Amino acid sequence: MSETIQISPEIYQLLKRQAETLQSTPARVAETAIRLHLGNTVHIEQKQTRFGPQAYLRGTRVAVRHVVAFLKEGHSVEEIIRTDLPHLSPAAIFEAIAYYYDHEAEIEAELEANTPETVASQLKALLSPAAQALITRRAG
Repeated sequence: MSETIQISPEIYQLLKRQAETLQSTPARVAETAIRLHLGNTVHIEQKQTRFGPQAYLRGTRVAVRHVVAFLKEGHSVEEIIRTDLPHLSPAAIFEAIAYYYDHEAEIEAELEANTPETVASQLKALLSPAAQALITRRAG
């Protein structure tokens, strides 16, 4: 959703100068400044999922829980940046980690809800034995 706000010409000139310095746009500089002032993050956004809102790296399908899962599997931050998620900036990965520490219980609940055992249990409750066999490729 895009909304327009009115600012004074003086403020616009400040945004424009800062944008030129950062090789950005005045709109992007303003958005970043507002997000930081309100305590929101630059690289994290909340997406509504069927399980409720969850934290994702902005503009991607990578959830914060995915970054945390890599860490819990023993991957270093450098490995995550270089090998696991090379399309993401280091700042995004570090912000995901910081977000995790600020919202640890929430992310841990997401991780628990997505373990293979939990997913299998949910499928068992929702599907017939024949449908389960098709999904798991086992004979019923």
